[in-house]
Amino acid sequence: EREKVEKRWPAAVRFIEQHKLNEFFDGDAGDIGIVMQGGMYNTALRALEVLGLADVFGDSRIPLYVLNVTYPLIDAEFVRFCAGKKAILIIEEGQPEFIEQAVNTILRRADIQTRVEGKGMLPMAGEYTGGVMKAGLRKFVATYRPDLLPGAASPAALPLPDEFAFGAELPLT
Repeated sequence: EREKVEKRWPAAVRFIEQHKLNEFFDGDAGDIGIVMQGGMYNTALRALEVLGLADVFGDSRIPLYVLNVTYPLIDAEFVRFCAGKKAILIIEEGQPEFIEQAVNTILRRADIQTRVEGKGMLPMAGEYTGGVMKAGLRKFVATYRPDLLPGAASPAALPLPDEFAFGAELPLT
């Protein structure tokens, strides 16, 4: 256990950082951000595109932090990504919300008060299909930056269909 904590874990963190295994993508809406597991990237980007928040070339208006390595999480990367942001959305398929809980701990220990959203905006269980992702992203953006959505309504005016809770496929258009 001591070797793991004192040698292997720090070596893993250094390797992830040095080889830039996690990816950062800038966006002009720098006061919010989206953190996701690497496997969620394509679906999230397509949902952002449909919402008018990304283009077909993968450029998102919202900064993205893509976790190609989800364990161990890199505290310094989270601190850097979240500094100056009022809120981030964690896109984490599966339950419980391990990454969301860990990020809250990382940020509070660093005295960063960025609001961490996740399973409150997305379903606790079920597949994050394109429609589910689009609905969750819309809810997040409508809550924290409604000005980014064309003809944006308040989050209360965006009812979620019953199918959302069960992870059913919703149309992207």
